[in-house]
Amino acid sequence: MKPKNGNDVEVARALTHLRRLLIAVVVATTVANVAATHTVNAGTTSQSTPIPLLLTGVAGTTLTFLVSTRSVDCASGPCLQLQRTSDNGAHFTTLHLPPISPARGSSLGNLSELFFANSMDGYALFNATNTFIWYVTTDGAHSWHRESVAPGQTILQLAPTHRELYAVIAHCVKKYTCTNYQVARSPLNANKWTIDALPAPLAKGGFALDAYGSNVWANLQDSRVPQLFTSRNEGRTFTQSSAPLLASVSACNLTPMSPTSLWAECPTGMLVSFFHSGDAGVHWTSISRYEFSGTGGGAFDPVSSSLAYLNFGPFTSRARDLYAVTNSGHGMTAVGNLACTSTNGLVFSNATRALAICQKNGATSSTYLLRTSDGGRSWTRVGLS
Repeated sequence: MKPKNGNDVEVARALTHLRRLLIAVVVATTVANVAATHTVNAGTTSQSTPIPLLLTGVAGTTLTFLVSTRSVDCASGPCLQLQRTSDNGAHFTTLHLPPISPARGSSLGNLSELFFANSMDGYALFNATNTFIWYVTTDGAHSWHRESVAPGQTILQLAPTHRELYAVIAHCVKKYTCTNYQVARSPLNANKWTIDALPAPLAKGGFALDAYGSNVWANLQDSRVPQLFTSRNEGRTFTQSSAPLLASVSACNLTPMSPTSLWAECPTGMLVSFFHSGDAGVHWTSISRYEFSGTGGGAFDPVSSSLAYLNFGPFTSRARDLYAVTNSGHGMTAVGNLACTSTNGLVFSNATRALAICQKNGATSSTYLLRTSDGGRSWTRVGLS
């Protein structure tokens, strides 16, 4: 089913964009036991031991950021901490989070997204009653400030590149009631915005936008054939082409790794499809030959132009649930087994080293951080403090 208007599409787009985080939120509220068959000794986690909730990496670097909580029952709201590691979880540096408000059923409070362009510039999205609130840090998460592009404009999406920050903005009377969509760009510190108009189909909203350098892509789920809009000049002008493989209930999440290499993650209801393009979106290769459930606890993590990792979660009939996707999407090789009820975060900092948040059978005490140094073949537990 495809959304019929811009408002419906924005709702679907927001739900798609938060899919990975919503699974993490469930971690702190469900109940069960740790499976004894996992190769990692999960043990029993005490209330004072940090519980990992959210992982986010910085493409092309060894940096990974972790949000964890020391308690799932804080009287005054979420008890969260932000840490950074550059050595695959061997050491962590404690940083600061923006102000977070409690949210019913969420251990992350009203924090919806957190990502970084580099070690210094980061961005955090919060859900308010009738709007979205963005915070920006330019000093490595030691301090944060609330961000806006222009009076009367709501920021709906942010997409950082190595040097620039792109924003999708619109005039919104409510959170999902928006008109006049535009694209804005700024240096990564978000201190000087330039606003450009979008082509008529995109001006109605309901698209996913990402960028690499001066190249910008926007995927729109047209009523007939999905469309891909491409800009080579920082979003000033776009060319339009059909992309029939990128069918989705809302819009595909695009992850560009170079000016020509893109990965696509396309929710199609309860399932998710994956694709790769090596020619800037002109042609696409279908990756997964097996069923992947969008709510099944799996994860997808592009690493480079030619490598990604796909975890199928616990509902695969195969002996191993983690696959290396190689040769720009043409090859898939089973490499290891996470065996988690939900993989709530999967971040490969290079081809061999990664961190993952593993939830076992629903219990808060069975949620822990894992790492691998051999491309996912074996995993060991990371101690947090």
